[in-house]
Amino acid sequence: MICSYRFCQQELPSWLNGNRRYCNDECNYLERLEREKEKNLSKKKVLAELNRIQTLLRKCHVQYGSSLFDVNVLREQHMNWTIITGISKTEGCEFRIIGSYAYVVFDDNQIKIIQL
Repeated sequence: MICSYRFCQQELPSWLNGNRRYCNDECNYLERLEREKEKNLSKKKVLAELNRIQTLLRKCHVQYGSSLFDVNVLREQHMNWTIITGISKTEGCEFRIIGSYAYVVFDDNQIKIIQL
């Protein structure tokens, strides 16, 4: 068997337990640190995208208020339509919530943004 720590790759001694994945506790600890770094980086990317979308919605809300406007304005800014933090039923429409803003897209390519 070979140590599972990505930067070690030493052969495990034959006398070790067969279920052991790392050659010593240090390799185990260092691999755990690497996994935590990757997990935190992933969270950081998601939060950065969430903040970018919320900023985009804020700018559009400042410019257009709660009135309807063309959805292509957000498409040109590469709006990520898949990220939402919740859904709310307001004014008879289902709004998708992102942070402190919510939006609904109508069939005629019009969008309405409200501030929560």
